[in-house]
Amino acid sequence: MTIHSLHRDELLARLETGEAGLTAEEARRRLAAGGPNEIQKKERKNYPREYLRQYVQFFAVLLEVAAVLSFLADGYAPGEGYDILGYAVLGAVVINATFAFWQEYKADRTIEALLRLMPSMVTVRRDNAAATVDAREVVPGDILLLEEGDRIAADAVLIEAHSLYVDMATLTGESRPKKRVTEPSEAKAVLEAKNAVFAGTTVLSGNGSAAVYATGQKTEFGRIASLAREVKKRPTPMQLEIVRITRILTVAAILVGGVFFVLGYLAGFGVLVAAIFALSLIVANVPEGMLPTITLSLSLASQNMANRNALIKNLDSVQTLGSTTVVCTDKTGTLTRNEMTAKEIFLAGGETVTITGEGYLAGGEFTIRGERPGVRDRLDFFLRAGLLNCRAMIEDDTYFGDPTELAIVAAARKAGVGPGDYEKVEEIPFSSERKMMSTITEKDGRSFIFTKGAPEVVLGLVSAYVDGEGRVVPFDEGERERVLARADEMERAAYRLLAVAYREGEEERDLVFLGLVGLMDLPRAEVYEAIRTCRVAGIRVMVLTGDNPVTARAVAEEIGLSMDRVITGDDLVAIPEADLRDILRTEDVLFARLKSDQKLRIASALQENGEVVAMTGDGVNDAPALKKADIGISMGKKGTEVAKEAADMILIDDNFCSIVAAVEEGRTVYFNIKKFVTYILASNVPEIVPYILQFFFKIPLPLSVIQILSIDLGSDMLPGLALGSERPERDIMKMPPVGKNDRILDREVFKRGYFFLGIIEATAAMTAFLGFLFLSGWQYGDLSISGTELHRQAMTMTLLGAVTCQLANVWTLRSWEFSAFERGLFKNRLLIVAVVLELIWIFLLLNVGAVQVIFNTASVPPPYLLLLVPFPIILFASHEVYKYRIRKRMNLQRSDTTERKTELCGEKK
Repeated sequence: MTIHSLHRDELLARLETGEAGLTAEEARRRLAAGGPNEIQKKERKNYPREYLRQYVQFFAVLLEVAAVLSFLADGYAPGEGYDILGYAVLGAVVINATFAFWQEYKADRTIEALLRLMPSMVTVRRDNAAATVDAREVVPGDILLLEEGDRIAADAVLIEAHSLYVDMATLTGESRPKKRVTEPSEAKAVLEAKNAVFAGTTVLSGNGSAAVYATGQKTEFGRIASLAREVKKRPTPMQLEIVRITRILTVAAILVGGVFFVLGYLAGFGVLVAAIFALSLIVANVPEGMLPTITLSLSLASQNMANRNALIKNLDSVQTLGSTTVVCTDKTGTLTRNEMTAKEIFLAGGETVTITGEGYLAGGEFTIRGERPGVRDRLDFFLRAGLLNCRAMIEDDTYFGDPTELAIVAAARKAGVGPGDYEKVEEIPFSSERKMMSTITEKDGRSFIFTKGAPEVVLGLVSAYVDGEGRVVPFDEGERERVLARADEMERAAYRLLAVAYREGEEERDLVFLGLVGLMDLPRAEVYEAIRTCRVAGIRVMVLTGDNPVTARAVAEEIGLSMDRVITGDDLVAIPEADLRDILRTEDVLFARLKSDQKLRIASALQENGEVVAMTGDGVNDAPALKKADIGISMGKKGTEVAKEAADMILIDDNFCSIVAAVEEGRTVYFNIKKFVTYILASNVPEIVPYILQFFFKIPLPLSVIQILSIDLGSDMLPGLALGSERPERDIMKMPPVGKNDRILDREVFKRGYFFLGIIEATAAMTAFLGFLFLSGWQYGDLSISGTELHRQAMTMTLLGAVTCQLANVWTLRSWEFSAFERGLFKNRLLIVAVVLELIWIFLLLNVGAVQVIFNTASVPPPYLLLLVPFPIILFASHEVYKYRIRKRMNLQRSDTTERKTELCGEKK
């Protein structure tokens, strides 16, 4: 027999306890044997190991190999600066590893501050007396004493209950309070047993006592938490892209080095010289500043998200949001406020009253359709009758009690209606059998009874009603049918209905019907616009809820979600995997009455269809699906610890709209990284070309190793980071999601970086170098100037040729597709700072002796600097024209796509 099917004596015998509770000695023995009542937390991170892990990331390994090659080159060609390059590259790796580790460490600390598991102290009966103990010390056999507002510490079966209602939303996802009773249950699933209460849920109203049968990991709470930990997370798009970029750049560097080693050897330079040259090219091909810049960019994006109430736990998850194609969202507390609100009242006289104002503490207005004289008095009496029949209370800025009753109290508060001269005398509690509650009051020495409950029950006790003239008249069969028809309309609109009645006297019979009140857990006001933005952005929004299908559908329709069908958890059991994938691929579906493992199954099916899935939730039941999703999103205020642990992102304000803001940031990150990768690759070309030309032609070395380093880890870093902090592109949320096969380092980035912008920069650098030499009287083939002032001046011109072009490059790359002039000159403050520092850097290279010694530069007469002027202008103008042509072509493509969609929609209709 199941534990919840046992009668009281059998239950207590099975648990080897009694109504007096355990003795303190027995409780200690069971605690020692069974362990503390706590969910096994995720193993605490080994932070030294986590820090060292940063050094074995793919790109970090590439830089470490580049450093080793630099030291090898220095061994064969000492004095060329290769040792400085090696140490600098290792320094970049250390700085990047430290920064990335610190960002994740800070996120962990913030999350730990948000996490809450169980109540710290609970009341149990031990040695036949109430005792307050640490929740961790609760053991099977303990008798929990439950009061309104308590968070339940363990799974238990009730042995006593008085009007006990429990909020199980964190465990089942269902928003309506659940009535708990003591009668044994024959339910097949323990979560459906009405005589059981569960760890992590909350007592909304009433009180009772329960015998604990499961603690810690053995509770339903713990079972689902364990399921969440077993789910394996697939790598994020950013993690995969970093691996891919590393491999491409490694292969490219080795190929270039290998080709020119062969060419050098065939040209008769010998194996050693050709090998040093090949190593130089390999190192020059590695963009040392790329990894730190990517990490810093992701960090800036995560800070932007935090400012918009979205806390990212892992930097790699930032870009995943930009690829999101489906958001699977819970309803309760995510799309809705998780607060019942009285929205409509149907008075017995026939008038319909609509109520504005959301939330228990908000004000509101009453609008009456079909208003007649005296209706205000009847409305006030209706609200007073409901208020007198509620145990919930709202005082100042605080409230407590059952959400349904709170909604009625809030409605009375909005109307300024109080209990008046009525004084409560006795309460006849609600029960699942009665489905109603009554309160006996006294006024001026007379007794009155006020009743509220399910319409079908209350109307069965009604013999009269208050008509439109305020008269008490008989409630005949015709009137009954009219009221039931109105009740049916309100239920179809997803209202939870309560009928309100009264009579003079103390008996629940021959009641006078006052009207119906329609309650609803309202959608958040801003959700409609957020859903619309998702639709425009090409993101599907699917509701996955444990709530009933009628309510879920009504809420979905109100926030603008389209649905082809509604599937319940029971329906889902009968659907084969292949059919489920087909349904998810071709239809818009709302899922209701779901269990936690079913949400996990839906997430898996969507991923198998190629979708990038974001899953929201706040309950323990959501944790496995949050872990499985590409981006799990937990609520910060109402989320359980297990949900927060499983999630990749936490909404600090529990607001669905923050998801849209986070998606915008994720898309922005993708394009910003694309921009600065192009920017960094472009500067690689003027670093590589001088080496190649110097190797095969009789010219001095145009650029030294330390000067290459000054570009990669100096002048390029801050402007690259400024590109990474650019605000979103225009219409970024009107574009489709970043595809799973869309790469940061794609053909377009290579084309722009290496073969377009990079070629212009290399031309600028070599024109500046050779132009200066020839204008200074140098003769081709004269290598005797190496190391002289003239050579240093020429190398300075090469360096400035690359740096000045990069200044123009950073401005034109502020937008990947649109004109740079649309971005505004002063919108990106970091870019202004970067440009100013770049100009100061140029000044130092030309004028400060100490800097010139370190970086092997020299002062250049101002007239020669005119050689640098044309190329930044050419680069900027040519790239702006290039983007204009791209916009023109893409607008044509988008226009064709829109026309095809319109034709398809017409055919579908």
